[in-house]
Amino acid sequence: MSITKFSERFFAMGFAIVVILFAGCAVALIAFSGMELWRAVQPSELLTLTKRFDVILDCIAMLTIAMAAMELAQTIVEEEFEHTSRLSAASRARRVLSRFLVVVIVSLAIESLVAIFKLMHDDPAKISGAAFIAFAAAALLVAWGVFIRMSQHGQARGD
Repeated sequence: MSITKFSERFFAMGFAIVVILFAGCAVALIAFSGMELWRAVQPSELLTLTKRFDVILDCIAMLTIAMAAMELAQTIVEEEFEHTSRLSAASRARRVLSRFLVVVIVSLAIESLVAIFKLMHDDPAKISGAAFIAFAAAALLVAWGVFIRMSQHGQARGD
């Protein structure tokens, strides 16, 4: 077996393990979120309305991270195992980066909203930290837009 074939199989196995672990983490987070949601809405639980609200926000945070893990696993599967796309290396890189940034930006935006809602009740003095997360998501969105714009101009020129 050539070194190239060996390295391809080695890295494919590594990617497969990463995909399985991402999916496993996502399933675990979904299950934990479901258990917490059940606790939040169960009338027999002696929780205040504010505590129920916080538990539901925790569920949203867990589901957001689960969604990001599933999307990353799907991206790895599509890019590493399903080579049906005949895009150039630059186009593939732009597509993978764009999919990854969508997940990161949406996750950061949701997490910042969850953090702001929680901190409004728990410790309003710390809201600025959550706001920085929202600003980071906005900055990433702007940077991504600039990246897309510049890559379109480069592609149009034939670079």
